[in-house]
Amino acid sequence: MTTPPKLLLSAFVPHQSPAFLGWLAYHRVIGVTHTYIFADRKSIGRMPLLDGLAAAGAVTLVPVAVDPDRHEEIRNSALRAAQTEFAESGGYGLYLAPDEYFCISSRAKTIQSLMRACGGADVMSVPVRLTEHHGADAAPHDAGLRSVVRLGLFPSRSVEVPLGTPRSGGPVAWVNGDGQPMPLPHSRLAWAGLAGVAGDDRASVLKSPVPATDIPTPELAPWSDAIAKETAMLMALPGVAAAQATLCAAEPARPGELRQTALETPLSISPHEEPETAETDSTTDAPIAEETGAELAATAGDPAPSLPPWFAEIHTGGNAQGFYTRLEHHAIICVRRDVRRLVVTFDNLSNVHDLSATREPWAYKFVRDNNCSHLSVMARRKDWYRDPQLIAYLERLASDGFFRDFAKVFLTGTSMGGFAALAFSSLAPGATVISFNPQTTLDESLVPWETRFRMGRQRDWSLPYSDCAFEIDDIEKAFIFYDPFFEPDRRHVERLEGDNVIRLKTWFSGHYSPTFLRRADLLKPVMQQALDDTLTPAAFYSLFRGRRHLPWYRKSLEGSLVERGHAALATRVAPAFRRLRKQAAE
Repeated sequence: MTTPPKLLLSAFVPHQSPAFLGWLAYHRVIGVTHTYIFADRKSIGRMPLLDGLAAAGAVTLVPVAVDPDRHEEIRNSALRAAQTEFAESGGYGLYLAPDEYFCISSRAKTIQSLMRACGGADVMSVPVRLTEHHGADAAPHDAGLRSVVRLGLFPSRSVEVPLGTPRSGGPVAWVNGDGQPMPLPHSRLAWAGLAGVAGDDRASVLKSPVPATDIPTPELAPWSDAIAKETAMLMALPGVAAAQATLCAAEPARPGELRQTALETPLSISPHEEPETAETDSTTDAPIAEETGAELAATAGDPAPSLPPWFAEIHTGGNAQGFYTRLEHHAIICVRRDVRRLVVTFDNLSNVHDLSATREPWAYKFVRDNNCSHLSVMARRKDWYRDPQLIAYLERLASDGFFRDFAKVFLTGTSMGGFAALAFSSLAPGATVISFNPQTTLDESLVPWETRFRMGRQRDWSLPYSDCAFEIDDIEKAFIFYDPFFEPDRRHVERLEGDNVIRLKTWFSGHYSPTFLRRADLLKPVMQQALDDTLTPAAFYSLFRGRRHLPWYRKSLEGSLVERGHAALATRVAPAFRRLRKQAAE
């Protein structure tokens, strides 16, 4: 049997996380043979998960003296990774952060086969994208490049690309994420601003600053079974399962730890960490600003910290009324712009650990651009909004007539947020719900077949608003977006009954309908029609024809045909797909 080429994965890991095991398992599935983890030498022996993995040979822990500047340490570790790669041969090296996932969009199953399909390239540099939070205004984020590099070729590297004179002395076969040659000279500076450099048809890197451990990203979905098997194998290693269980159990407490490394501004206030000079308004729990050290510095000529856009709107100098309420596990933001339309949004799992002051409400820009009023419920834990304090707060808003202040109310969200949009819709009779891939409940007595969302299933499902099927009788309509071929989501949608339920099928999107629609440039048009009360099944399916140009759709269609025994038909998909893309470009 031929031994596959080596693939070295290196990363700087500042702290343990329950997401690490899935990250490691996924990259092992797509070809990683050796994993080097650079960690603070003072932490070695004090990190049960990493220590257990290292003892079993699943990773190699490399103790380092950590630079106080975290960004510098990331660069330092990239240089260390390059030294390891330069001393090896017979494969490739890859440097990532532990919140970055190398995603293959072609038929290749591993990074090694991807490089072989690209003509045996020496280097592949692919773009980094932030995970979508599934809002209508989500857009690709330019976070630079990450590179797969042939071992023994380059003496150095930055986080993004290899550096220095290649050992071969000859030309280097360097391709982008499309598999197309990168333009000469091979320089990150020279490529800046050049169109077509950061292709991603074959590969990209997905960056998830707040990785979700319950739901994989869409790009990882084709490997879900293999990831589960690899994870189980890692969990069977001595001490790993216990260490992982401890990390998962402590996960709800992680936000307090993450806060220390998050961007610090006067708005990053914990309910237990209020500044000494702040008073609290008893009705909103929002801090009443007094002159603080930061503001005094600003008056001395230093720039004041920038405000998040939503806060700038309702700040003293803004042009909108509103409020911010901080509960123990949630936050509620209201921006009043127009009494004609209110959009109520709920966060999904991707957002729950984001404690940065720049965090925006779900679909914030889209709602603002439509001049709609916005009530956002932001979550700090994966609880499916099963929280008595939050429920009482929303009920109080309803009883005070808040929702009746607006001519039309919309509730929207995806997955956990999609559940909440349906579950709380009874608080606003006559509302319209726009729900993507919702669960109807996680009460195991009602949906015993639901095995996802372990943390959500452990919440208190005896609380009110725990079964969407009983909360939608008095709303005007509920648009439900889902993939009928994805059984768990389909079974939830089938529990929703009534003439006001409008099921819109997003075939081959899996659990990621909003991401799928955004990639096809359809999410904003669909949301716009819903807000304008012009969305109908006929209008949606007419728009949905645009999916035919999406690589994701092609790959999912091919896989589905093969699974159903139509392998010959599957071979006709790619040529047809290329013809459509060519026609669209003409």
